[in-house]
Amino acid sequence: MSEAVKRQAMSAAIYCRISRDPSGAELGVRRQEQDCRAIAEREGWNVIEILVDDDRSAYSGKPRPAYQRLCELLKEEAVGVLVAWHPDRLTRQPRELEDLIDLLESTNTKVRTVQTGEYDLGTPSGRMAARIVGAVARHESEHKSARLRRKHEELAEQGRLSGGGTRPFGYDDDRLTVRTSEAKIIRDLTRRTLAGESLRSMAADLQT
Repeated sequence: MSEAVKRQAMSAAIYCRISRDPSGAELGVRRQEQDCRAIAEREGWNVIEILVDDDRSAYSGKPRPAYQRLCELLKEEAVGVLVAWHPDRLTRQPRELEDLIDLLESTNTKVRTVQTGEYDLGTPSGRMAARIVGAVARHESEHKSARLRRKHEELAEQGRLSGGGTRPFGYDDDRLTVRTSEAKIIRDLTRRTLAGESLRSMAADLQT
């Protein structure tokens, strides 16, 4: 085995992803990274890059910069091992999974996950296992989407607003009842904005 091949075989990339992170604290992806690093350290792999898609869904089909970077590394044959927390962190799209399987197989890249172990995509059984996990992840995403859609429809039928988190300024916790004291501030700020007053001046008043 040449030195280049040995080096590639010992090099690993870690991919972490979480669908929702409203706070931006990245706690979920940090936990994934810690677990993935532990595997790499135990196996003696040299982690050359940590790829993180925080607050990005693998189901929506929207671009994931870190995943795209991962595919570039695989095409360049820069790593011999891909480490992820769970296969569904990589993708929840069957078509995208097939592309990933082809890429991993053509570059002879191993896949190791914290939750489900190693996938040998060089064998029919390994590819079948990856596809089954991918199909289950897809079903889970579709089922969750259907539940949420029905929930929003029910809330709308009841005249209620959906969504959690902090209440909008100017409204009570039910998000429908106007909070008079705050509504007065909003009207005043609107009037001052239309009159041409600067945002900095108004922000300074709000902080006093």
